[in-house]
Amino acid sequence: MKRDHYESEKTAAKAREARWRMMAFGLLAVNIVLSVTVAGTDTTEKTIVVPPTLEKPFWVKGSEMSPEYLEEMSRYLTGLVLNVTPKSVDGNVDVFLRYVAPEAFGDIRTTMAVQGERLKRDNVSTAFYPVDYQTKVKQRQTVITGDFTTMVGKQVVSTVRRSWRFSYSLAGGRLWVSEFLEVESEHPFEAADETVTAPSGQ
Repeated sequence: MKRDHYESEKTAAKAREARWRMMAFGLLAVNIVLSVTVAGTDTTEKTIVVPPTLEKPFWVKGSEMSPEYLEEMSRYLTGLVLNVTPKSVDGNVDVFLRYVAPEAFGDIRTTMAVQGERLKRDNVSTAFYPVDYQTKVKQRQTVITGDFTTMVGKQVVSTVRRSWRFSYSLAGGRLWVSEFLEVESEHPFEAADETVTAPSGQ
């Protein structure tokens, strides 16, 4: 009787051990599948950026980006510093400087401060109407070309086609302005003597 009870308990114990073993193998198999899936998955974060005033969305994925990112940012930033009046120039420049890389901040701030004072002294307002973009994504450069209008008071004194080049650095998934200068429309990506310029109204 005791032997039968012992054999019954032994059989039940083996059955329980077999079930636990099967569960362990099952969990191991699931973990292996998950590991393979994660290893084969692109975990680089892709950010869809749609700030205010943009006309179309763009994306940033690691160190890669769509050309629209460069073009839309350049359009927004030129609007800040090329569409100005004596009353708005200081506030617009302050916003622009929030997008400037630390290594270029001092030069750009100094140049824009000087030219802002000139606009206020001469009562000059400017307006810029973009008509074309040229972009080198790998170099993170965009040239924006458009019609630049200068007014003294309310009188328009000139409208000319002009081009500005932006160079950017990428940090924290966003662009920072490392260069902003006026360039020749025919050779806009050639090296320039100066690394920072802004509109003077001239």
